[in-house]
Amino acid sequence: MILWEVKRLSPRNSGAGSAWNSYLGDIHISTGVLMRNKETRFVKSVLLLTTVASVAFLVVCGQPGSNPAPTPPPSRPGPGAAGNFRLSLSVSPFTEQVLGNGLVFTDGIDTARTTEELQRLFMQYGANEVYARIATTRTYTVGFGDHSLTRGLERARLAQSLGLRFNPELGLFNIYGDVTCQPPPDFHEYPQLQLPDPWTSLTVDQMLPILHSYGAIVAREILDTGVQVRIWDLGNEVDLGTAGVAPQPLPGACDDTAGGPGWYRPPDGVDPAIGQMSVQSLASLTDAQRIAWLQAHIWPNLSRMLAAVADGVRSVDAGARFSTHVSGMSAEIPTQASAFFQAMKDGGYSPDELGFSFYPSSSPQPADRLQAFQDTVTAVHSQLGRPVFIAEFGYPAETVTEGAFSTWNFALAQYPLTPQGQAALLRHLASWGSGAGVSGIRPWAPETAVPGWAPFSLFATQGNTATARPSLRAIADGLSSQ
Repeated sequence: MILWEVKRLSPRNSGAGSAWNSYLGDIHISTGVLMRNKETRFVKSVLLLTTVASVAFLVVCGQPGSNPAPTPPPSRPGPGAAGNFRLSLSVSPFTEQVLGNGLVFTDGIDTARTTEELQRLFMQYGANEVYARIATTRTYTVGFGDHSLTRGLERARLAQSLGLRFNPELGLFNIYGDVTCQPPPDFHEYPQLQLPDPWTSLTVDQMLPILHSYGAIVAREILDTGVQVRIWDLGNEVDLGTAGVAPQPLPGACDDTAGGPGWYRPPDGVDPAIGQMSVQSLASLTDAQRIAWLQAHIWPNLSRMLAAVADGVRSVDAGARFSTHVSGMSAEIPTQASAFFQAMKDGGYSPDELGFSFYPSSSPQPADRLQAFQDTVTAVHSQLGRPVFIAEFGYPAETVTEGAFSTWNFALAQYPLTPQGQAALLRHLASWGSGAGVSGIRPWAPETAVPGWAPFSLFATQGNTATARPSLRAIADGLSSQ
């Protein structure tokens, strides 16, 4: 059994910057390794409760009787309830693993036992797009969640068959990456892409044509399914870089998908200063110091890299629209978020929608995290003239008592950690956001009712049944209140 212990970094700065320390945290296991990325932590949360041999059972079955089934929603908003608002209730990279051993989803009216049935259920609550996170690997190898291009194309075909638009996220990492770790891409399954040298030894000028070609290749394969792409997301939580052009990761982050401990290689061909900085060191800086360092070393290169991918996509999809999202840390620091997206624009990449992760229970700082996020939305929308998309949202419907997220229990004022509080916050974000420049909301992994993440799911499990919480209809309800 591997025991996890979550500890917060001690705040080193006053003001919003200290939220970085609280959000990042230290995740320790008995071997002394640290891990922080969300998708890996889903499966690590399961390991807290059981031996590896019984992980599959817990993932799909939960703990029988541990969560009383909530009262299902009394009615359903129905398809079309969201209008043009991006109500991204979508199956996730984890759906097949959650369904694999028989977990059945229900809203009290219909049941879902397959990926398609689950997406159809979401459509009854206004879902109007399908999402896929796509790594540079074509086929699944390791990791909790399938981010392969193969699975991404399956999601594209699903969207096409259901008459929904598609939102592919091109992660630009090998298998997985986020703000805590950004491994380089792995192009070995793309014989068309020939690297002159190892990726992290290349200059940014050498990387650009490869990224352009990659964007074109993947875009063509996606569009060949016949799906209509609503918007292309580039990168995942790219505040500190992407595609291997990023500082040293949190210790242990991405070890399971990037080759084990010691996988990181500094991108010295781009800028030797990058490899001398770490995520932890950046978190300890004041906001002004952090922004200045990123403006000098990361963001000018990042903007060119993302622009190259976007140009590649546009070579086969002339009317393509783009979005990029940053982490929940930047979401609550308006100055940093504004500086990031301004730097992207100045560097030649001006996304059509400005994305954010938002997990307000993850930290006690700033004290009014909801207002801080709303201030960020207002600031970037006003400054850049672009709508904001909430690309990842999670808020627990009950106290998180187990697993790697067991400290994410910092409730917002007026929004208790209850099914009603979870639904009320989603209603508010939709109601407020639809009039404040927010283009849509994606509840993260809404069906992933596994130990450790179950409180954040929009379903509560009892035995092999996952029953909809009130939050399943909350976004549509918030939009209808306008």
